[in-house]
Amino acid sequence: MHRRTVAASVWLLCAAAAFVYALAFYPGWLSFDSAYQWWQARSGEVSNINGIGIVLLWRVALLLQDGPAPILLLQLLLFWTGIAWIALTLPARPVFRLGLIAVLALAPASWLLAQIWSDTALLALLVFATGAILRYRATDSRVFFAMALFALALGTSQRHNGVFAAVPLLLWLSGVDDAARRSARWRRIAVAASFTMLLLVGVQLTTRLLTRQWFPVLPSLTLWDLSGMSVHENRMLLPDYAVAPQSSVADLASAYVPWSNTPLFASPRAGVRYPFQPWPEEDQRHLTHDWLKTVARHPGAYVAHRSALLADLFGTRARELPAELTFVPGPVQYRDNPVVTIHDSAPRRLVLRALDRLRDTVAFAAWPYLLIGAFATLHALRRRDSRSAPALWLCASAWAYALPYAVLAPAAEFRYLLWSCIASLIAAWIRICGHAPDTRAAAVAR
Repeated sequence: MHRRTVAASVWLLCAAAAFVYALAFYPGWLSFDSAYQWWQARSGEVSNINGIGIVLLWRVALLLQDGPAPILLLQLLLFWTGIAWIALTLPARPVFRLGLIAVLALAPASWLLAQIWSDTALLALLVFATGAILRYRATDSRVFFAMALFALALGTSQRHNGVFAAVPLLLWLSGVDDAARRSARWRRIAVAASFTMLLLVGVQLTTRLLTRQWFPVLPSLTLWDLSGMSVHENRMLLPDYAVAPQSSVADLASAYVPWSNTPLFASPRAGVRYPFQPWPEEDQRHLTHDWLKTVARHPGAYVAHRSALLADLFGTRARELPAELTFVPGPVQYRDNPVVTIHDSAPRRLVLRALDRLRDTVAFAAWPYLLIGAFATLHALRRRDSRSAPALWLCASAWAYALPYAVLAPAAEFRYLLWSCIASLIAAWIRICGHAPDTRAAAVAR
């Protein structure tokens, strides 16, 4: 097949996928988090509970329309543009190039692009950045370098832990794996470290400039951990200043669930101090100290509590668990946000039925995606050549983002691992179907 025909076919299929997604998901699905972040952008009452990047996207969207549609369309544009660049840049047979698009369009994890979440914005931005990095490595174009760097910066700002996913991609962008320029490796590592510091400083400065409501984030995790350990040990392990005097272990057990911290704080019977409010710094220090001390004294209870969460986060969720752990079609109304009208359509009904049928299957379990990526990593490591680089960097990003959730995850929501799942699929395609670099030579040949 002629190269121009292949390129046209790739772009056409990506455009078709984006169009079908827009048709099925328009104007975007809103959960409580989505509605709250929209309200922050509208009211200016920005909080530090979420990453500042998603609020910035909402503010840009307000210039076009007071609703979720602009963000949905932006997510689809970024995601499918990145996929087109990936499919066209790496050497592969035409059928494999088109196969990447088909696999990602049909992968249940991709369907969550319907949601207006910081997680889906992060996914779209990092896929776009991956495509831009490949184009930059193929052409040395500063335009692609700038686009990749900007996408990584905006992606880092979407979530507080977004930097874990961005750092491996920054190293890749900086060319630390360039075998032809090994003498400059340490300089490139220094450049990557500088970019990382600039991104972190930029995100922090933007957050401090725009944030009006400051709440401690760590107590929502430490209080839940202490409550879970209390239930497992059948003894009150929460310090006195963090729980009502009349509360008992039975009260904690009535509200505690291993798959989310939200029910615990929503229960007046449990009496656990509400985390998302101003806390004296002294109380925060004491809580962190007491949490660490309790984990050290009761490691078995901590492991049991966290293991139950991880089983649902990485594994298959039982049907009796809330569907909201996987998807939230909404729309959820929050304060004075405009009402979002959802038009019932055949594509929407089809997607909702499919999501409901699959939500308690491996289609929405992270482990198959991550296992596929792990096999791609092992295969790439066995080859130990420059062709392995794109798959290895993607897998490094996927696992660097996924592993901290072992201690950071506040719930077993599939969206937390969305980037890790899609990055693993792309890495596997690179190793199986695309014989990656020398990408410069491949691009020049085109």
